[in-house]
Amino acid sequence: MLLDGTEQQDEIKWYEEKFGKVPLYDEVIGMIAKTSSERNGLLKEFFEPTEVDLEENRKLPTEAHRSIAELVKQGYIKVVVTTNFDRLLEQALDELNVQYQTVYHESDIEGMKPLAHADCTVLKIHGDYRDTRFKNITDELENYSEPLSAILNRIFDGYGLIVSGWSAEWDTALRDTIRSVKGRRYSWYWHSFSNEINEKAKELVSFRDANVIVDQEGADHFFKNLKENVENIAKVKQTNPENLLVKVNRLKKYLSNNKDIELTDLITEETKKVINIVKNMDANQNVDDEIVKQWVKEIEEVITPISVLMSIITYYKGSQYEQLIIETLERLTNLSEHNGRTTLLKLKEIPVQAVFYSVGIALVKNRDFRLLNNVLVKPQVRDRIYSTYDFTWYMSPRRGLHDAVRALESGQRYHLPFEVTFMQPFMERLFIENQLCLDRDEIISLYDIFEFLRATKHRYLGNDNYFSGCFGYRHDRRYLEKFLSEGAVQENWDVLQLFDNNKEKFFEALKLLTEDLNRQIYFSGNGLLTSYVGEEN
Repeated sequence: MLLDGTEQQDEIKWYEEKFGKVPLYDEVIGMIAKTSSERNGLLKEFFEPTEVDLEENRKLPTEAHRSIAELVKQGYIKVVVTTNFDRLLEQALDELNVQYQTVYHESDIEGMKPLAHADCTVLKIHGDYRDTRFKNITDELENYSEPLSAILNRIFDGYGLIVSGWSAEWDTALRDTIRSVKGRRYSWYWHSFSNEINEKAKELVSFRDANVIVDQEGADHFFKNLKENVENIAKVKQTNPENLLVKVNRLKKYLSNNKDIELTDLITEETKKVINIVKNMDANQNVDDEIVKQWVKEIEEVITPISVLMSIITYYKGSQYEQLIIETLERLTNLSEHNGRTTLLKLKEIPVQAVFYSVGIALVKNRDFRLLNNVLVKPQVRDRIYSTYDFTWYMSPRRGLHDAVRALESGQRYHLPFEVTFMQPFMERLFIENQLCLDRDEIISLYDIFEFLRATKHRYLGNDNYFSGCFGYRHDRRYLEKFLSEGAVQENWDVLQLFDNNKEKFFEALKLLTEDLNRQIYFSGNGLLTSYVGEEN
């Protein structure tokens, strides 16, 4: 809950020199305009921008207003109590399409939505400058009506409070209302622009046991910092291990009890979180290595919950939730945009890659190669530019993710692919920390088998845009060679479901993959081929 006001201006010095005392707003306005109607006409020109004002960005919402509006949109602020009678906060809320109700006269109170049910309530206790009934000078502010007093009492009793820019010097009724509320449900914070606050403010701070926060750079700086700090804390909480554990336990409960609706809602909710956060990342900023590292770190935090949840669903009941798995992948193909820096736009494709790998590795672990085949080919690309391309092409990191994550390389002599630089370490952490794999050896073998089958499937489909994967860069491929040699002697090898259950088609695809690997300078693919066909062939 927020209580805001006006910041002191340099003109105060002039007033003090002229009149020999500190200016009080109500005294000044009372000297200039005697009635509410006169004050309405006088103040109108100060609040409503002319064309020149708009061109010069004057009389528009400030950084403080926009930061408050962002916090309202994200659900952190529900009620704003303001002594101001301009409409700058409402304009900032309108810019973000935030739903809110404005209450600025006691006649509005009876028909308002309950505070708990409204997305946001802006309570303008002195009224709105466009309405001649607004309160502006001391004799008008000595008492509040019963309905206004009642709603203020509910707010001060039931909500935490941030006081910013209010001197408490001249608003008698507001001071008295605050002092009348004895409850201490939530903490209060008093933002001051200077190290010293006046005696009346000190009395209220002491009465409410409020925390004083000094920020001499003003409301814009204070609320911008507040918004950024809240968002950073929220990101940490989203990927906090305890928070993730709660989600995992919920998911396992839904799986055990066949609660399809609840499970679908959980995955949809997590998918929406990823989409909303990543889509709002500004891809038009200048790009350097630090920005790339920051983006990758933030994206990794955001995608961890959905990646873990999807791997669990896929491993335990993949076939039962096949449609949800495919639909989630499809939704994440709609993340990338096409207006901004190419490197940053490419980084927005990491979420779909991460979920794709989580699902694929879980299917290899469960040896569900029928569903793996469907996951490789069935999803439809929803990216508006690439919607006519097939999913296997769209999912190839060869389309630019290698270059996008080069900043993550630390002292490497050669540029490494996206799978080595980001995806393998991410999957290791994901599967081991969440007890989906016992140790690094197990996840590496599953990881490489998935990428090997994916690469072979690409050759089978005639795609030449996907080179190999991490296994193509490894000297030791014994687990892959064992995987192939065991498959070669099986009459109905389940892996062949990826190749129309046809050994010959698989063999031809494997030969194409071997030829591609042989074109690398250091790594040969011959060991994979001979493991399947035997030395004598």
